[in-house]
Amino acid sequence: MKKFLFALLLFATPVHAADSVVVAELFTSQGCSSCPPAQAFLGELAKRDDVLALELHVDYWDNLKTMLHGTWKDPYSDNAWSQRQLEYNRRMTGEEEARVYTPEMVIDGRFQETGSKKSAVNDMIEQARSLRRGVYTITTASTDKGVDIKVDGAGKGIMKPQQVVLVRLITEAETKITAGENNGDLLKGYNVVKDMMVVGTWSGGKETYNAPIPPFKAGESCAVLLQDPENMHIISGAKCTLN
Repeated sequence: MKKFLFALLLFATPVHAADSVVVAELFTSQGCSSCPPAQAFLGELAKRDDVLALELHVDYWDNLKTMLHGTWKDPYSDNAWSQRQLEYNRRMTGEEEARVYTPEMVIDGRFQETGSKKSAVNDMIEQARSLRRGVYTITTASTDKGVDIKVDGAGKGIMKPQQVVLVRLITEAETKITAGENNGDLLKGYNVVKDMMVVGTWSGGKETYNAPIPPFKAGESCAVLLQDPENMHIISGAKCTLN
């Protein structure tokens, strides 16, 4: 009984900044004229050690036609990210027909704000950090079979199962836009998400998972999320360290 109470108290202890990387997901599109400032801000967040900044390009701008410059198909867009954004908003609003928009920043799967509102987003990052509980260590290593992920933390036997999600990303990307609302612009992206895969379920303690993915190309990297599959809250995140 004493061991159980100790584990429960440890699990409920707030973490400090060094222990907690808050996850900021920007839902954006190269076809959206109000998105470049938010992507530039995400680039600032990507440089921080205490934030895992991810850029997800939605596809619902791809077929929208402007009067002067036609339609721009975002090369990084994916309907999976449009659906991920929709699911976040459904859970945050409780509405089945939730509204989606760009640029939207989602923090730890709990809060949302217009992605270019720096002060409001930074406030939400600190608010999300204050809600973090427990200390979770996530380490990664590349192998000839993909990426090995090790997760360690308290809560074994009392924690809700969390999905271990590997995020494959492009650290920086430049695109010359030749149509649509941003016609003529050179847009920069940061930590542009290419793929997400659930590699296992974690319920506390020490566990190791293997993500069988192709070798990383130049300019690619990855990150890991611990995410509740029911409410989509993220309890921890980490940037990959690849050997």
